[in-house]
Amino acid sequence: MKWAVGLVAMAALFAPHLFAQQRKKPEPPAAVFPLEALRVEGNKKLTVEQILNVAALKVGEPVIRTDFDQARNRLLATGAFQGVAYEFKPSADAKGVDGLLRVIEVDYWFPYRFEDLPASDQTLREVLRKQELILGDRIPATKEVITRYAAAIREFLGGKVEVTGKLISDVPDHPEIVFRPPGARANIAEVHFLGNDVLPTSALVNSLAPVAVGVPYSDATIHELLDASIRMLYETRGRVGVTFPKITVEKAAKIDGVSVTVTVNEGESYNLGTVKVVGVPASEAEGLKSIGKWRKGDIANLDEVRSGANRIVDRLKANGYLLVTAKTDRTIHEENHTVDALITVNAGPQYHFGRLTIQGLDLLTEPQIRKAWSLNPGSPFHPDYPDQFLKQLRDDGVFENLGETRAEKHIDERTKTVDVTLFFGAAKPKAKTGVQVPQGRGGWRQ
Repeated sequence: MKWAVGLVAMAALFAPHLFAQQRKKPEPPAAVFPLEALRVEGNKKLTVEQILNVAALKVGEPVIRTDFDQARNRLLATGAFQGVAYEFKPSADAKGVDGLLRVIEVDYWFPYRFEDLPASDQTLREVLRKQELILGDRIPATKEVITRYAAAIREFLGGKVEVTGKLISDVPDHPEIVFRPPGARANIAEVHFLGNDVLPTSALVNSLAPVAVGVPYSDATIHELLDASIRMLYETRGRVGVTFPKITVEKAAKIDGVSVTVTVNEGESYNLGTVKVVGVPASEAEGLKSIGKWRKGDIANLDEVRSGANRIVDRLKANGYLLVTAKTDRTIHEENHTVDALITVNAGPQYHFGRLTIQGLDLLTEPQIRKAWSLNPGSPFHPDYPDQFLKQLRDDGVFENLGETRAEKHIDERTKTVDVTLFFGAAKPKAKTGVQVPQGRGGWRQ
């Protein structure tokens, strides 16, 4: 009897669980439909094919939500996207699903290069292309991308060299991602030249060494320094095709740093062809006709062409074109060894003088200085005139005990006028008896 009561009690204890198990039905498997269409939106730098290749969603194959989740994760893992979203819905015939991948790419992509690694640029790029599904010669500077590229390079080099990647601006306005061993770059200790004939080695070394020695070495830096120093030397002699086909870098023998040897291909000598100036205001064209002093047939001294362009800019600024710029382009004609130059001027608006305010002078002296000021209201504003005016006062000793002086310019962009305020030192200056006061830009009066 006791055994029977115990059995009933156990049944009562487990009955709710057993009944719940009986009531709970197994969930049906998720419905699976084939992917009939797949679109991509938001891409600008990458092609649809590149994105779909990484997403690995195939039209015609069955898909469920987790397939889209995994596709999104694969795309985000590339480091090329700020965000990835997806949508999928029944297709028009209700026999499958249509999918949409909406991507937001990383805004800025950069070229990359290698430095101080025991393999050629070409070899390393081929290694990265083989393992890279989505990126080309320009890549985002994201942690995912740089880590992936550095790891691939390190693996190719057998794990013997640590590799880091950093965004560096060796050349202003031209940032690059540089993959190199960690640690500081070696400084340039010596510079040497090979292949030169037109210019002596001493002239080349004396031009490059002062700007290069002591500077951390990189390929971009040395090319920038060569363009700014050595190329300029050759271009003054008509050697506009000079190149530096080989640069060898090795540890300096007796100095801490690296020794850089530059091979020079001096090229042929070129003569100046036609120099054309465009964009000059019609009212200024006549006065600027001969400012360049270029002569067709002379040795193509491109430095002199650029100097002439600067003289044009200075002349236009003096005539009130305060924002003027000029760009010089060249066209090399290999067939007759001539160089044409095109100077494109962007004059901008012309500014005129407004009014003069003088502070710090007494009632007797101020009118004399105001009378000597020759820039009339409405005339083209010369930006250097106020400072030149004050300098001339000081140089000629117009005042005794003259304190600090300065000129402030106030530009009204709406009217394109410039007002000037002249400040004279706190100690009240006294005009010398019988001294000269400036009269106009070029003259003086007693």
